[in-house]
Amino acid sequence: MSFLKKTKYLFLICLLILIVSASVAVASLDTITAGQPLPQPKIVKDRPLYVGVLFVNLTSESSQRNWVQLQIEAEHRGWKLETILDADSSDRRRDGIENFLNLGVDSIIINNTPMEEIKDLIIEARKEGIGIYNIDTELRDGVIVNSTQPNGVVGAKMFYYGLNRLRGQGKMIMYDMTEHILRRRCYAVEGLVKNDWPSLELLAYDHLPYAERYKAAFDFTANYITKYGNEIDWIFAGWDTIGITAARAVEQAGFTKDDIFVTGIDGGKQAFGEIRKGSPFVATMTQPFELYTHTTCEVVNQVQVEGVGIGEEGSMVPVSRVIYLEPAATDITNLPPIGSSIHEIFATTYYDPNKKDAWYFWGEPYRITE
Repeated sequence: MSFLKKTKYLFLICLLILIVSASVAVASLDTITAGQPLPQPKIVKDRPLYVGVLFVNLTSESSQRNWVQLQIEAEHRGWKLETILDADSSDRRRDGIENFLNLGVDSIIINNTPMEEIKDLIIEARKEGIGIYNIDTELRDGVIVNSTQPNGVVGAKMFYYGLNRLRGQGKMIMYDMTEHILRRRCYAVEGLVKNDWPSLELLAYDHLPYAERYKAAFDFTANYITKYGNEIDWIFAGWDTIGITAARAVEQAGFTKDDIFVTGIDGGKQAFGEIRKGSPFVATMTQPFELYTHTTCEVVNQVQVEGVGIGEEGSMVPVSRVIYLEPAATDITNLPPIGSSIHEIFATTYYDPNKKDAWYFWGEPYRITE
């Protein structure tokens, strides 16, 4: 074979290799989670997955429950955790993500954290092959998945609970906060009241100020009781702690749950305690925070241990990048006993006491104390 022919064949072989390599590279890109192609997160099979964990704080019960479950998940899966559990400022959040990048973590799990000020760092991390996953947190480009509840649907479900309690007729007040995604819980309710239930009257709908939300909930409720008295039948609170504060004002005015009842959304020991003792706060939609955490960890495992690419057949990551999970309606009729596992309240959604090998029997679960 002449030198010219050999050169030609070598050129064709090299060109073929380049085409195949380019095809593999394109196939390994993630084009779902951002406006730009990003590399698929690194796959780790020969050592424990190294996971950075970012929480704003552990003061809220939801964060405490997520943290308990995340530790259970890591122990069960053999993951190594690098934690920042006090990222309570923009600087602290940015420093935290930059620290994870410097340490060379494989994945970052973010819990209920403001995302706007770290959005550039998310893209930077993804370019380095680090997977970014959220628990009950708003999305930004580069975040692979978020696990949460469908807030508008949940608000509507609580509306129908109150509607049944009132037998379809009454007067109500509603509170939300526009700075938080929980406002979505109230939008659906406002539409239902105004458009479909003329027998219900919305006396007031207030967007509480973030900084003084608890004081505002108490003061607004006290003022409305002064104005309307026992005409008020129902206070719909977009989340539990505001509802519990409003219930305090109802009690202080001398009314009981038979006069004015309050509903919330979130669930947890404080809400359960109020319901159990017979306060005007009578019901909540209990969020499955443990299931959010488990689901997010399942995606981490699928993408970065099993190696199922984002967008590939069998991937858990939906095009929306949000996995919606159902809460459990909770009132005095179905409160689990004090000391029981938090999972028992989800008997209507995911919990089966007979499935002893299920994830909710891993480790020591969060327990109901009130």
